Amino acid sequence: MLRADLQPVPHDPTADAGSNVTGRAKLVIKDGQVRVSLKANGLSPDLPHAMHIHGELQARNECPSLAADDNGDGLIDTLEGLPAYGPIDVSLTTSGGTSGEFSDALALDRFPVADKNGTLRYKRTIAIPSEFINALDDLHIVVHGADLNGNGAYDFEAGTSSLSGPVGAPVPLEAELPVACGTIG
Repeated sequence: MLRADLQPVPHDPTADAGSNVTGRAKLVIKDGQVRVSLKANGLSPDLPHAMHIHGELQARNECPSLAADDNGDGLIDTLEGLPAYGPIDVSLTTSGGTSGEFSDALALDRFPVADKNGTLRYKRTIAIPSEFINALDDLHIVVHGADLNGNGAYDFEAGTSSLSGPVGAPVPLEAELPVACGTIG
């Protein structure tokens, strides 16, 4: 059994509305599949939160520091965090595909939704390619999504993500903003 303690991504508190997401994940490998159980607190309530296993198989992976904020806006968006935690390997969706491809990685309609208190609970058994199963203890879990303006929706007020959605549509920065990260070990 492997675990990941999820800690807040270190955004500037004035830029991320004081986000302080924490949580814990447990991963159990059996017969080429991984049972993932995850609980996170402090998330934006009533909104979906993309979650992924990130990492490079031949690299030292880590959660980003505030120094990753290349554009100086006080936020570490997904692309700014990629040099630290690596690409998306597995999408922790609630149904359908779990690949790292954008068709799964940004399918907000298939990610778990935090409850009215900002708590999210996730359980799913998924097939993961063997190269990732054998390297899970070198990878990370990253949870995304922050309603920066507190209006109960992911909108474009904070800007547009540098990523595009499954059909090439723009994605709000709020929907892809990493809010918690933890090393699997």
